[in-house]
Amino acid sequence: MANTKKVISSEIIVHSKKEKEKSSSKSSVKDPQTMEELLAMTGYKLTGLKKGNVVEGTIRRVSPKEITVDIGRKTECVVIDRELETYKEVLMALKPGDKVICQVIVEENDRGNPVVSLRRNIFEKRWTELAQKQKNSESVEVLFKEPVRGGILVDYGGIRGYIPQSQLDSEMSKQIDKLSGRRVLVKVVEVDQATNRLVFSQRQAVEGEALAKQKEILALVPVGESVQSTITGVVPFGAFAKFVVTKDGVSHDVEGLIHISEIAWEKVDDPNAYLKVGDAIKVKVVGVDEKTGKLTLSLKQLLPDPWEHVLDMFEKDSIVKGKVSRVTPFGVFVTLSPGIEGLIHISKLAPGEEPKAGQEINCTIEDIKPDQRKVSLSMTLTEKPVGYR
Repeated sequence: MANTKKVISSEIIVHSKKEKEKSSSKSSVKDPQTMEELLAMTGYKLTGLKKGNVVEGTIRRVSPKEITVDIGRKTECVVIDRELETYKEVLMALKPGDKVICQVIVEENDRGNPVVSLRRNIFEKRWTELAQKQKNSESVEVLFKEPVRGGILVDYGGIRGYIPQSQLDSEMSKQIDKLSGRRVLVKVVEVDQATNRLVFSQRQAVEGEALAKQKEILALVPVGESVQSTITGVVPFGAFAKFVVTKDGVSHDVEGLIHISEIAWEKVDDPNAYLKVGDAIKVKVVGVDEKTGKLTLSLKQLLPDPWEHVLDMFEKDSIVKGKVSRVTPFGVFVTLSPGIEGLIHISKLAPGEEPKAGQEINCTIEDIKPDQRKVSLSMTLTEKPVGYR
């Protein structure tokens, strides 16, 4: 019984000590005397917002009717109504958690919420978009505003830009005074946010679109194969021919160049001697230049290559008759047959002989190299040169 009393007594003493310590701890905490002390105790921060202040915030909710932003205050900010419509496409792409830059428009509305504008944030994004579009050579849509000296002002999502008249295609350049209010695709030529400089080109966009369509069609061209074509033009450096390719059941005319060197195996001086406008001929598609969209065609590559049978046609040390095709400082070129040309080196010319282009002469074949497409000739004497004994 005595032991029990001692235990109870000790418990009462311990309990009493704890209560005194708690009481002492409570009494040591002073009541807040200033607003700063009160804010420190509660953890709240008092931020005084004023119209025009620019603050960073975090998107909380996004809906067509309301967007709210947390800027660290007790109440969330709401985005001004007119921006929900004006910049609907950009704002609806925002997600909760996105960081944005806000500008205070109204310190507090009738519901106690600050009203902010995200216009600055939107413009920052638009400048970034424009720089990326320029880098990737992508087109953007702008709105024509008003013609000015040397060009026309345009609008891209609230940012004003400029198109020089030289960067409009011929059709639009002629009617520049009637373009206001029209929307058109353009390429970004220059973008500098620091100087607020933004220059576009409508002509480049049109040319780029045309080239893109042309590339789609050229992808259907059977490179390495022969096609039936029609000569559309003959020029000093060759001839143009067109043929038809089909895509999705629609026929498209494709035109390419037969260079003068691809008309025949022999040297061609005048393409008009071989081809005329309207001629229907087969040509081989040699290649396509993807950058320019140009086609290279050949007529001679569908004809037998005379050099493949040159050894059957001519023998070494034999005498043959040929026609001088051209005279150079290092010798005379002689056509032996269509596509086969040989050279009389200047050291192999007979003394006093000066052959002229078009002249027929006798030659001796000294060597034939089919793999190099070369025939070495020497001039054969038919008469004794002056002074010969």
